[in-house]
Amino acid sequence: MTEWNLHHKILTAAGILAALGVIYGVVKADRIARIGSGYKAKITCSEIFVAGRDGPEVIRREFLGMPATMKQIHVNVDYEAKTVRATGPIGLGGIKAIYRDGYGCTLANAGRVGLLPAVKQSRTTSAPWPLARPISGEALEYVDYGSVDYALTQAFEENVAQHRSFLVVVDGKIVDEMYADGFNEDTPLLSWSMAKSVTTTLVGAAVHQGYLDVAAPAPVPEWEGDPEKSQITWNDLLRMQSGLEFEEDYEKPRSEINRMLFERPDAGGFAAQSDIAHDPGEVWSYSSGTANIIARTLRQVLSEQGVDFYQFARDALFEPIGAESFVLEPDASGSFVGSSFAYATPRDWARLGQLYLDQGVWDGVRVLPEGWSDYVASPTDASDGQYGAQFWLNHDGTDGRTRFIPGLPKDVYFMSGHEGQYVLVVPDKNLVMVRMGMTRGRSPLPEIGPLFRDVYDAIGYGGDRDRG
Repeated sequence: MTEWNLHHKILTAAGILAALGVIYGVVKADRIARIGSGYKAKITCSEIFVAGRDGPEVIRREFLGMPATMKQIHVNVDYEAKTVRATGPIGLGGIKAIYRDGYGCTLANAGRVGLLPAVKQSRTTSAPWPLARPISGEALEYVDYGSVDYALTQAFEENVAQHRSFLVVVDGKIVDEMYADGFNEDTPLLSWSMAKSVTTTLVGAAVHQGYLDVAAPAPVPEWEGDPEKSQITWNDLLRMQSGLEFEEDYEKPRSEINRMLFERPDAGGFAAQSDIAHDPGEVWSYSSGTANIIARTLRQVLSEQGVDFYQFARDALFEPIGAESFVLEPDASGSFVGSSFAYATPRDWARLGQLYLDQGVWDGVRVLPEGWSDYVASPTDASDGQYGAQFWLNHDGTDGRTRFIPGLPKDVYFMSGHEGQYVLVVPDKNLVMVRMGMTRGRSPLPEIGPLFRDVYDAIGYGGDRDRG
């Protein structure tokens, strides 16, 4: 072989390797961009077409404080078709979010979305919340209205924590509520992980109607015949003690949580493929994947009995409590993303909290099984008292961990979502507090906890309530 031929072959091989390296780099960059594009397309779509917010305002402000790379992702809103397409630099990671009436927005992962039946119109019109205010309603003598209003006014004037709404309900009546500019009592707001509490509530409604038993193994299709996974019960999943591995890391672009929410068409199916690392009940591990396994499996169980999941949610839960603003957003396969994507007005989030405060009964009608409120609020052993069944608890830990909200009793239990979405159920004062906002880039509770405490301290012990 001549020296020229040898050099030619070396250069050709090097060129091929370089080309492969470029291709690999582009593919890798596309996959990373796809996560950011998915996030931006989904949130933009939902905030415009579900929450009804101004499009340019959403695009300009909703992603502030996020990594600088998000600025490189361009969104295009088609207001007529009600779609949002997002793409990264040089067209990488392109993805579309599609809005459908009654179902909100769905990422068209794999280029398509599953067909869902048309939403049936509500049979009833929800009664408005009764007010307990000195001017517009019957005042409650055991509420210090001045202190409540002062606490909320100070919080919203400074608004360091970026509150969007705060609602106070005592004895089933609205005592006070406040909204930031651009939001009001009719604005549906995103749950993030408060959706997990919606998911467990739907499981409770299904238990009440005899569709499943939480003590039984969850019939996940991928687990059939697996000697370990087939033993995982509904209770194990609800309490996040299934033993399944799941990477709950939002900071890592290609983590399992990010791929599940913003890339994969079947969130629950993706999570169901997780490896098992521990025996069920042995280790508590917070996992959004678990919540999506529950939502997907509940949809399957209902379907096998001729019941549509979304119609069931409306008929068995939302209509009975008058919370008709709820929108449960599905993944591309058609299953509710039960870990993260529910929208409702603050007042309807309060209705859900009130349902738990009233032990699963609304206006004399039982919606959840007897004892379900106690079930979700009972500590999961392996969690050291901090978690129940898709609800967080305010218990102190045995290892010196202090309760999440100092100054509030340990029997408080609450829904909690990313960036500071909270619904607190406070039994000893027959109190529900709802806080929605966007406390980004820091832990929300240290900033919001004092406001919860100030409101709690302003509520007395009057009335005929049993204080225990």
